[in-house]
Amino acid sequence: MKIFLLLIIMACSKFTFAQARTIHVYAFVAEECPISIYMAGALSEISQSYSSKADFNLVFPLKSSSKKTSNLFKAKNKLPLYNIILDKDQGISKKLGATITPEVIITDADNKVVYKGRINDAYLEPGKRRHIFGSNDLNNALAMISEGKEFPKPWKNAIGCYITYTKK
Repeated sequence: MKIFLLLIIMACSKFTFAQARTIHVYAFVAEECPISIYMAGALSEISQSYSSKADFNLVFPLKSSSKKTSNLFKAKNKLPLYNIILDKDQGISKKLGATITPEVIITDADNKVVYKGRINDAYLEPGKRRHIFGSNDLNNALAMISEGKEFPKPWKNAIGCYITYTKK
C-alpha cells in the first residue's frame, strides 16, 4: 500500500512539474548592446522569481555571437538560470518575430506567443534612461500568464539595438 501511494505521489509530482514549466521565456540579447547589458539585472531577478514556472532562454541572434561570448555574457551578468541559444541562422528570431535586443517573447505550451515586448520601462528611447522606472512589464506578464490569465495588449515595444536580419 505504501509503495502504491508513493507511486501516485511521484506521478502527481511529475505531472505538476511538467505542467508548471509550460511557459517559455526567450530573452533576445546581444553582447555589445548597452541596453541588453543594463537589462541583465532585471532578467536575473525575474528568472529567480519564476524559475519553477517557466524555462528561461537567452537568444543571441547575431552571427558574431559565439559559445565563448554568449557564455561570458551569461556569467558576467549573473544569469545562471538561462539556457543559451545561438541563433546564427536567425530562424528562432524570425519565427518569433524578434526585432530588438533586448526583447522578451513568452510562449505557452503550444508555442503560441503570449507576450512580446520590453522588460521594463527603464528606457524612453536608446540613450535616454530613466533613473526611476515604474512598469516592470516582463514581471507583470509572467505573473498573469503563470496564473492562466492573458496579459493585455497592446504590449509595449522593446527599446534597444535593432536585429539586422541576413538575407538568404
